[in-house]
Amino acid sequence: MTKKEFYEKWEKGLTDYLRKIDESRIGGYTQKHKNGDPAPHGYIIDKKVGEKDIDLIKQYNILSNPEDFESMVGKVHKGARHLNSSQVLCYNFFRPLVIVDSNNSKSGKAGEKLIHFVKENLGISISEKAICYFEYEDEKTKNEFKAYGKTRPKGEESQFDFFIKERDTEIFFEIKYTEATFGGWSPRQKNADQIENHCAYVEKGYKPMLGKSLYFTQACKNAMQDTEEKDFADASHFFNKQYQLFRNALRADSSKFSVIIYPEANPGPELEFNRFKTNLIDGQNHIIALKWENLTKYMSEEFINKYIKILE
Repeated sequence: MTKKEFYEKWEKGLTDYLRKIDESRIGGYTQKHKNGDPAPHGYIIDKKVGEKDIDLIKQYNILSNPEDFESMVGKVHKGARHLNSSQVLCYNFFRPLVIVDSNNSKSGKAGEKLIHFVKENLGISISEKAICYFEYEDEKTKNEFKAYGKTRPKGEESQFDFFIKERDTEIFFEIKYTEATFGGWSPRQKNADQIENHCAYVEKGYKPMLGKSLYFTQACKNAMQDTEEKDFADASHFFNKQYQLFRNALRADSSKFSVIIYPEANPGPELEFNRFKTNLIDGQNHIIALKWENLTKYMSEEFINKYIKILE
């Protein structure tokens, strides 16, 4: 499937999905054409006067357990009112697989179906004691990076869409749906302090992590070691061009796993991930890509209708 075909399928599919729920809710206008005319997006929930984003998200975009969405995900993404929101998709997929004690919980425990999902797709054994988080931020790593910064540092602020931990086993998930690519890093729209801190974070944080990694080629490590700190301000540097993939993959070690899930129908992420893997050693199995189309046995019928069948 081409990039254009994929875009047309999911846009029409999600627009039709919203129309079936409420025909009055397909008039969202969030962007403009170059000539200034409004660009309609039928897959964006239309917001009327006096309505709150979070109420519309819960009513039209959450498939189950909308009452604990805010407490579980924490900061709601700006685009969560879009039916193609990967944050909401992640919640819609994993939330039914997680056991939560109360509506105010910020974490849950692995349910039986999640235990099977992890074993069958990742080859990892977890139990019902495994703790699960949405929008997980590693405070320890953030604080370590904060110490590397030079000018009013905030630390490396990065979150993982879903996270599972049991004893030493940690599984980090990055969720993609309609995004054309993984995120890179660019100095554009960043001030001098932010650029300086980024260079320091890469030099003192990510470079040593890459040097110790079990899963990257020596050639990749050598190229990273040969780069001077100031050069990490260059958006074309191989680390910055594939920043999100590197940042995720560097979490993997003997007991930690980095997992990316994206649609097979979306040509962008698969092409980029396969290219990225050329920098990994052969036979590694802790940096894993899964396809949404292969995971339907763990999905509700409504999830399949909303996200999967529209891509066929």
